[in-house]
Amino acid sequence: MTTGRKSQLVLVLATTVAMGGCAAMRRQEARDMGDLLVSAGYTPTAADTPEREQQLRAMPPLKMVSQSKDGHLVYRYADPYSCDCVYVGDQQAYADYKRLALQKEIAEERREAEETEESAVMDGGFWGPWW
Repeated sequence: MTTGRKSQLVLVLATTVAMGGCAAMRRQEARDMGDLLVSAGYTPTAADTPEREQQLRAMPPLKMVSQSKDGHLVYRYADPYSCDCVYVGDQQAYADYKRLALQKEIAEERREAEETEESAVMDGGFWGPWW
């Protein structure tokens, strides 16, 4: 095998691995978001008919979209990666989603701060300085 062919093969393999990792991350992000949306009162609607499948594919994936329907705002979130569905919620569900998302973000920041503090204690407190 020539050097050029080896380089191409390595590039193809690296790209395949990277894309697989990205797909797994998107599925996990979609699952996490789906759990949050359901907790907030959104209803998942499966893309189980050709019409619903077309609607799902027409929406931007993993993005919240608001639309006016009969004088009310409706919020939709397309998930083609995990559930192959569209989550649908009203204004109250959206407000609950925002509240829950903020609570989750604050909890994650606290956890990260605690881990950083623990790491700092272990690095310099217990063992002392490196010198």
